[in-house]
Amino acid sequence: MSTMTATDPKASVLPLLEASEWPGASGALDNVRALPIPTIKTEAWKYTRVGKLFSRNYAAPVADVAVELPERLPFPTLRLVFVNGMFRKELSDELLPINGVRIGFMSELMASPEFAQRYVPITPVKDRLFSAMNAAAPTDGLFLHLMEGCELERPVHVLHFTSGGGQLIQPRDLVLVDDGVKGEIIFEHVSTDASTSLVNIVREFALGAGASLLVHKLQREVSRSTAGGPAHISQETARVEAKANFSIDTTTLEGSLVRNDLNVSLAGPEAHAELNGVYLLNGTTHCDNHTYIGHDVPDCTSDELYKGIVAGKGTGVFNGKVYVKQDAQRTRAYQSNANILQGDDAKVYTKPELEIYADDVKCSHGCTIGRLDEKGLFYLRSRGVSEAEARRMLSHAFMTDVLERITNEDWRKHLASLIDAKLESL
Repeated sequence: MSTMTATDPKASVLPLLEASEWPGASGALDNVRALPIPTIKTEAWKYTRVGKLFSRNYAAPVADVAVELPERLPFPTLRLVFVNGMFRKELSDELLPINGVRIGFMSELMASPEFAQRYVPITPVKDRLFSAMNAAAPTDGLFLHLMEGCELERPVHVLHFTSGGGQLIQPRDLVLVDDGVKGEIIFEHVSTDASTSLVNIVREFALGAGASLLVHKLQREVSRSTAGGPAHISQETARVEAKANFSIDTTTLEGSLVRNDLNVSLAGPEAHAELNGVYLLNGTTHCDNHTYIGHDVPDCTSDELYKGIVAGKGTGVFNGKVYVKQDAQRTRAYQSNANILQGDDAKVYTKPELEIYADDVKCSHGCTIGRLDEKGLFYLRSRGVSEAEARRMLSHAFMTDVLERITNEDWRKHLASLIDAKLESL
């Protein structure tokens, strides 16, 4: 049991973590106790205040609640539904056997001593409070293993649904892709009446040599309350081996406080990572995208493009770091972040970073913050287009180059329709 007093700032979460029986929970809990809550003096959290999250009283998540699921995606997928972090079989597609595919759940696997001994997490917990909290007491999560001979012909659609306030929900997903195997997975986060809940996610991807994985992430956690959706903190970590290709696009349309940490390690020669992001923020939504791409070995490439439109009293934060080790010669890395502000109260903080210790590299980064093109607006207005429609058209065009990088045409069209609908409210 914790020796901390009830006045400790983490007192709202410690009782829920101390009750965990997950393997490795004890060590993770020690890290939780030792690590401070990030403040504005913590460089990585300078613009995202999370201290208020620990002033709430949390309860364990409840899975058996009635939910009204969103419509299915307009193309074939294998849909798996988690409610408040726990799998709901009756709401999910039937798990029929598929050659080369193993689908399980972390709560079941971690109960197996054999798996618990072999499972080596790649997400750091010694210096990351929220990751340590998740490791101390995960709620549950998906285990997806794509093996040699994989015959999964449609994307896996993982729908995380949050319902009810005051819960500490900590999903933990693990995706393994064996050598030479290709896969695609969609993570969608939705909510209802969950403004005082904390969703704290850890998600890990391990790609073998020559593997390819497409990951799509959609965040639209809304609530009927004025406080917005639940607080959403996620740590996603990918390890990419030689000649493997990891691609992820993150789209944030709704939420109250959203923090996306993405850490990619290019661990084998000729590995490649592509990171794409779109965020459309209004109201008081706060979205913080922190990315890290580690070029750990020679001959790797990475390409990163994030774009955001921030309106109302919304706040967008982007911090992208590319780290090139001394031996990582012939690295090619490109990073760009562009933002449009709509309104005097909207805010954006952006900080692209390159840290390079090799001498044979081609790396570039850049960022922009501005308003919609006034000349473009004037041109459209002079041809009879209304101001609202002209702004929507220019905003959509601003996002186009990010969407064009998404190779799944069905997903790209679906995202475009959601983005257009969101633009109507900005």
